[in-house]
Amino acid sequence: MPSRQSGKSYKKPSATVLQIEASALFSIIKHTSENYPSLYSGALLGFEDDSGLLDITHAYPYPYPDQYEGGSLRSKSGNRYQQEILDTLKELDHGIEFQGWFQSTVSGSYATNQLVDSLAQQQLSNNNAFVLIHNMASINKEIELKAIRLTENFIGAYIDGRWKTKDLENNKLSFLNIFEEIPIKIHNQHLVNLYLSNLEEKDIKSQEEFELFNLNSNQNSTAQLLESLYSQIDSYNFDQTNFNYYQRQLQKEHSKITAWKQQRKLDNFERQKRGEAELDLDEWQSVFRLPNGPSRYNNILYSHTIDELADDLLKKCDEELTKSCAIERKLTAQD
Repeated sequence: MPSRQSGKSYKKPSATVLQIEASALFSIIKHTSENYPSLYSGALLGFEDDSGLLDITHAYPYPYPDQYEGGSLRSKSGNRYQQEILDTLKELDHGIEFQGWFQSTVSGSYATNQLVDSLAQQQLSNNNAFVLIHNMASINKEIELKAIRLTENFIGAYIDGRWKTKDLENNKLSFLNIFEEIPIKIHNQHLVNLYLSNLEEKDIKSQEEFELFNLNSNQNSTAQLLESLYSQIDSYNFDQTNFNYYQRQLQKEHSKITAWKQQRKLDNFERQKRGEAELDLDEWQSVFRLPNGPSRYNNILYSHTIDELADDLLKKCDEELTKSCAIERKLTAQD
């Protein structure tokens, strides 16, 4: 759980659009796709202008895979590699600067403590920092990219360092508004279209029938989605069990406090009849100690991941249903 960030304040991002060069995009897609199912991340370098545009011109993958999403973003080796790249480019009179990271992931699994904490620290130093997410769950179907940064609601809670239920309510924070997306523009879009069209035309005739009749054509990604979902649900249930235990203990203490207050009122009533001074009704605060509420930080991350994983699984189900209908029509036509 992140600690309180004293002395830091939120500054609203000035960049409203992310533009990425086709060459940088190809570098990301090539590296992450060729190394799938291993996860990879890297640094994104470019320029920032006064019109609200972030222009990403270079992408440099870290030379080693991540054990989990965000594992390399603040590691010593990752920072050293990133700084070596910047120093080399400065020697070559390239004025580009570090702007953000890219990260390959499977569906919503990118919402890890490491990635979120790294992004929060970076946004507090550079208000336009972001992470470009490459969703590998659709690796055999399409390229799915999105640029995200943390919302003002989340950064507010992060600066306070308090993650109890009432703190989330004060910051109007839930798993639905942890991140916000930045619109992406691709410079030299025609190169991307050419690249994708070549992929689609390659061996398309030999694959058409196979894809039509093979209901398990993307079973690996579906299985990985299910495995990730099971893991996140287990983590969520464990966290929720601790929270439920806290609520039961809190309810017990409140019951004891209520009984104590009732008894104190009766005692004061008797003392009043005898002409004696009444006892303090607020003395219960020194007699009872309420249990500390658990952090809900991990809970909102688990909830966000489960929500995205479930959405992607529903998309997979739609794909399989479409295939089933196509097969049924083809068999019926042959009959």
